[in-house]
Amino acid sequence: MVTLVTIPGIMSDTRTWAPVAEALKSHVGGVHVADTTRDATLDQMASRALSETTGDLIVIAHSMGGRVAMEMGRQAPGRVKAMVLSSTSAEGPGPNEQAHRQSRIDAANADMAGYAQNWAPKVLSKAGAQDDALVARIRQMVIDCGPAVHERQNLALLHRPDATAYIGDFPFPVLLITGAEDHLSTESVHAEIAAQIPDATSVVIDGAGHLLPFERPEAVARTVRDWLQERTLI
Repeated sequence: MVTLVTIPGIMSDTRTWAPVAEALKSHVGGVHVADTTRDATLDQMASRALSETTGDLIVIAHSMGGRVAMEMGRQAPGRVKAMVLSSTSAEGPGPNEQAHRQSRIDAANADMAGYAQNWAPKVLSKAGAQDDALVARIRQMVIDCGPAVHERQNLALLHRPDATAYIGDFPFPVLLITGAEDHLSTESVHAEIAAQIPDATSVVIDGAGHLLPFERPEAVARTVRDWLQERTLI
């Protein structure tokens, strides 16, 4: 049976996709949570996920994890049977990105707890940012990851490839999902990605910002499961 590979976003872990994995575990042969904390580049993260699994894969990824998933699709297109990309992008680094990411790195290295406290509300919906329990969960997850992982992942993103150069060759179906209040991976950003992939579907989920899998876990799980079943992939 196919293996489900879940890939968290920056400063995130297995908590990202736990509800979706729970919803799908009876339909797949196993679940593998990709480790994106140890490698210096996205292609190395992708290679690790591929080497730690065997056979056919359904890859589900969030934010930075989406870039790792795309790299998996480039490296092993024959193994990937379907891909779900949440709240992600495909382009290379922007002109001012180096300074922006370095300021993030410096802030986190100086005060990880303070950085986590400030970051969490910025990537949630308006309602989510006012949910103290949700903000506390996100903040603790970021703190748990730590400044070294934060720096390594930001540098990996700073040197990311332009995935638009190869996503047009993907032979597998792709589902793109984003939150209606995501100001980073907007509906238009996902529409542009979908337009470049031969078989892509784009869905917007209300009541969520960039951290869609954390804010609307049930809706995300239902959307992913229904899409996979419609495609007879599970």
